[in-house]
Amino acid sequence: MLDSWGQMELYKRMPQPQDQSTGAYLVVQRLPGVGKRIELWKDCTTIGRSRDCDIFLEDITVHRKQASILHTPSGYMLRDDHSGDSVVNGQSVREQVLNSGDQLLFGNTPIIFYANEGTRPFQLPVSRGHELRGGKQLDSQPTLIARLVQTQGKSTISNIEFLPPEMTIGRHRDCAIFLEDLSVSRVHATIRELPNGEYEIIDNRSATGTFVNGQAITQQMLRHGDVVQIGNSNFKFYISPA
Repeated sequence: MLDSWGQMELYKRMPQPQDQSTGAYLVVQRLPGVGKRIELWKDCTTIGRSRDCDIFLEDITVHRKQASILHTPSGYMLRDDHSGDSVVNGQSVREQVLNSGDQLLFGNTPIIFYANEGTRPFQLPVSRGHELRGGKQLDSQPTLIARLVQTQGKSTISNIEFLPPEMTIGRHRDCAIFLEDLSVSRVHATIRELPNGEYEIIDNRSATGTFVNGQAITQQMLRHGDVVQIGNSNFKFYISPA
């Protein structure tokens, strides 16, 4: 079964919407919130273990008031509000201007910062109303949304609503999907997004193999409705236009 990261849960207390969205957002990279998108609506968005923070991290390694993301004339800036325990691209920071794709780490919670919609090869549906209000022209090409559902029999165990650009599955706790299963290798497989918005799965030379629709694979494109088996766990892959 998936590790619930018993000490970690992430959700966003959404502030009141403004007339237009800045387009900047965060994407969580680890369960239970892997793939979760958090839009940055405010000039100052607070992050921490306190429920008074805009972004609440239920993670005992995070300070009650850990950091803030500030919307400044020069762009978005991460400000550490505690003791330099906030990390950007592997480096501890006090203040750091953020660039699209920067890897943020708060305690055990990794998050990616995206400055605007154009930094991702697909647009998430929650953004479309804001684009229309802002007078932006929507891409005429269909955009793709991918999700992964873990199943057991006819029941759904978990649902990853938006897949990140790359995610690992395995028995190591650093994997985005942690499987507490001795038949699973430490970093068993990787699912990654391709430049055209489609996804592929790669078996990382696992001991017991990775299976798609019952067939052992080393590397394979994922299609809508494919069933992925890793150890004793089954996942169903869905991809569809936004």
